[in-house]
Amino acid sequence: MADDDVSDRAARLGRARTGTLNALREDPADLREEMRQGFASVNASLCRIIELLARDSQ
Repeated sequence: MADDDVSDRAARLGRARTGTLNALREDPADLREEMRQGFASVNASLCRIIELLARDSQ
């Protein structure tokens, strides 16, 4: 019976560890995607500003 308790606890700890590691892997991926979207938006805005400045300087 005690062996079953130890095995059960070990299995639960293993699942918890796996869940934690999976969550840690997902966070950087989400952040990376948000950063890409943010930089794309900034880049589009800067391109528009450059376009308007070039038009006004002619």
